[in-house]
Amino acid sequence: METEPATDEAQPHGAGDTYQAGPSQSLTEAVIEAVASASGLDAFEVADEFGPLYDVIDPSALDSLFESTRGTDRTVGSVSFEYGDYRVTVDGTGRVELADEE
Repeated sequence: METEPATDEAQPHGAGDTYQAGPSQSLTEAVIEAVASASGLDAFEVADEFGPLYDVIDPSALDSLFESTRGTDRTVGSVSFEYGDYRVTVDGTGRVELADEE
């Protein structure tokens, strides 16, 4: 049986609209990687194409939203926002879903 090595980059799942954050990757980094991959851009080009992520959501708040605290596991719930051409939904498991803006 072969396994793929773990990486710190968002990995596509399914039809290309869902990504999973790497084990040491922040949710903000996962969002940028997911949008870059879906758009055919380099991660460094995303802000040039769609504007800075902080124009639509506070990256620090996004990263801390699902952080576990002493005695509390915050993996329940999700947050959605519009960024570039996508409706982005992030949950506490590190899953990033992209849906085309309508």
